[in-house]
Amino acid sequence: MSYRLGTMPVARWVTVLLLVCILAVVPGCNRSKRKTPPRPRQADTKPLVIRDVPAPLRGTVGAEATIRGVRPTLVSGIGFVVGLKGTGGLTLPEQYAAHIEREMGLNGISASNRNMGPFLSGRSPRELLRDPNTAAVIVQAAVPPGANEGDSFDIYVRAINATSLEGGILWTTDLRIGPPSAFGDPQARILAKARGPIFLNPFSEPGSETTGVRKTVGRVLDGGTVTFPTLIEVILDNPSHQRARQITSAINAAFPRGPGDPEQIARGKDDSLIQVRVPHRYSDRREDFVELIKHLPIDQSFPEAYARRFAMAMKSDPYLARELSWGLEAIGERSKPFLADLYDAPEAGPRLAALRAGARLNDPRAVKALRDIALNGEAALRTDAILLLSQIDGGPSIDDTLRSLLESPLLSVRVEAYEGLMRRAVESQKRRLALAQARARSEARITSGGSRDQIEAFARSFIPAGTLYGVSRELVEGKFFLDRVPFGEPLIYVTQQGEPRIVVFGEDPELVTPMLVSAWSDRLMLAADNKGDPIRLYYRDDIQRRTVTMESAPKDLTEFIRFLAREPTPGDPRPGLGLGYAEVVGALYALNDDHGTLAAFATESDRLLAELLQTAQPNRIEVRPEAPGDEVTLIAIDDPREEVVDRSKSGLVRERRSLLVPVNPPAEPVPGSENEPGDPAMGTQGAGNSAPKPIGRRE
Repeated sequence: MSYRLGTMPVARWVTVLLLVCILAVVPGCNRSKRKTPPRPRQADTKPLVIRDVPAPLRGTVGAEATIRGVRPTLVSGIGFVVGLKGTGGLTLPEQYAAHIEREMGLNGISASNRNMGPFLSGRSPRELLRDPNTAAVIVQAAVPPGANEGDSFDIYVRAINATSLEGGILWTTDLRIGPPSAFGDPQARILAKARGPIFLNPFSEPGSETTGVRKTVGRVLDGGTVTFPTLIEVILDNPSHQRARQITSAINAAFPRGPGDPEQIARGKDDSLIQVRVPHRYSDRREDFVELIKHLPIDQSFPEAYARRFAMAMKSDPYLARELSWGLEAIGERSKPFLADLYDAPEAGPRLAALRAGARLNDPRAVKALRDIALNGEAALRTDAILLLSQIDGGPSIDDTLRSLLESPLLSVRVEAYEGLMRRAVESQKRRLALAQARARSEARITSGGSRDQIEAFARSFIPAGTLYGVSRELVEGKFFLDRVPFGEPLIYVTQQGEPRIVVFGEDPELVTPMLVSAWSDRLMLAADNKGDPIRLYYRDDIQRRTVTMESAPKDLTEFIRFLAREPTPGDPRPGLGLGYAEVVGALYALNDDHGTLAAFATESDRLLAELLQTAQPNRIEVRPEAPGDEVTLIAIDDPREEVVDRSKSGLVRERRSLLVPVNPPAEPVPGSENEPGDPAMGTQGAGNSAPKPIGRRE
């Protein structure tokens, strides 16, 4: 007899249960079990990039990353100049005319507008372009790397339809990346704006072909303003979020945010890109800041170990001294004990490299060695030593040394000593003003004071006479700085970039009589028949149609400079000619050239044109991408040395401009004659001597 469970025999149920158990343990038979995940594909890996760097420099930022954006950015625009002396209004190529007319129209200039002032009211843009006192110009500049919004720079201007830019004032002009583009052409990003009075190089006779100076080119000193900041980029060779964070932290630790910095200096964007701002305190040393980043150790846990390594390597590998000194300076205060042992190193390379780092770290132990070089070193090293010495807060002994160098027979030494003393005087003035403001706040006399920028601007514009530094400064009519250095032989030193300055050396320089001085085709004339006679003056202003005559012009050279720039007003009716900076410099040059003063004449080398030429070489420039993923492009660039429009048929001659401004180059001496020069770097301008060769400021 068989037993049933329901209608199925028990034996059959046992068989079914056994089959179910077998299926449960056999792989692949359980359809309810998850499928085995697929094996992961092997990720594509790029080989690590390992740079071939000297062993002492391993572990620095430059050993593992590329720093981009360290060259100036070329910007250009098409501008409009007013205030010429009847030398503009020539035929203008249509592409430039259409662009400027459109820009004028956007600014409300039209024949129907009667509320634009006497010069603009009721005149169309086309009529303005044909006015002989206006001109269209090509505007070019090199925006410094890492420029922040509001930073200023010099502008280079070339005339399109004028034979001379004398007296011109540039209207506000947009500056875009790359070459100048007219309306209808591809428009690049606007980085800056430019405006201001045009400075012409006055150091040659009009029409002279020996110096290469043209009246159709000029510059606007400090006339450019950055409107869109540019950043320096650190790009890792091997992407890594951890390494990018370490580099970002190292940069921010070495260069903490200070006054004038809108945010922290470095900011990581991803695993391979770090964006870096130039700190405000390095705005005058941008190239140095890049070198410091490049040689900064990434590991900041024990910087003394890197300082010791760098110092030892400077002794064992002197050829690396320059690079290692950047690393020691980047480490900062903790490098000083290791630098001190190198100040007396037997080899010149390590010794000078250590002194440079020590001076910039404000180490007073570097003063003695730098003073010895400044006073008695080789001529090629003295100006560098003076510059470094002036950067140390070492007390009155440094000021005494610099003042003694103001009477040096070497022109380059005198000017560098003046520059150093003026920097120290300005810094002292800033500290004094900031302290006075803080004291007034603490005594509740004021609730708010001038901003940092206002304090800095005031400190730079006025330095009283009789201070420890021996130099003084005043702002003349808001046009330029007039600096006095009452030491040594008479000298007039003028600047051609940055802040417009006229520096007068000597205790009491005066105009000499008898004299006969003529400038600008007899528009300015000075005359005195006998020694001691009053100086008669004649000046004709063709733009304002006025004539000024005087029977007794100022004889004191400093007062004469003030007189040239002063503009008589009802509140200050003292006489003056109202000349701009370029015109004042031109008048002083004519005075020097016609032996109306015993002062020698010197000027700076032309750094602006050199920067433009370097940025534009070799006739094509690289335009950085404006958005991630964009490609870098190369575009042709306009040579700033060439005429915009070849007007040789109308009398203009195409010339190239020298990178060094000539100032009265001496005539070839006759061997054995009294005029054979001795020291080529310095001389006193007299009735029978030519002015010294110009010097170039230390770059």
